[in-house]
Amino acid sequence: MTEHKHHRHSMGVTISAREIYDEIVGLREDVRSLGQHNETVRGELDDHERRIRAIERWKYAVPVVLLSGLFTALVQLNS
Repeated sequence: MTEHKHHRHSMGVTISAREIYDEIVGLREDVRSLGQHNETVRGELDDHERRIRAIERWKYAVPVVLLSGLFTALVQLNS
């Protein structure tokens, strides 16, 4: 019976404190890297937002300018 218990125990896995520590340090580096990547993506997203808003302003301003110019031209022709 003792041999059977010893046999089962010897098939187990032993993880040292150093291995756990190394993995935690590696995870910490991964988290930092993800944080930096997140900041980069956030900056790109802000840039895209600004560009989209500029296009939207231009898109809505063009018809107003055209109508205003047309109205001014009609007033000048009728004067």
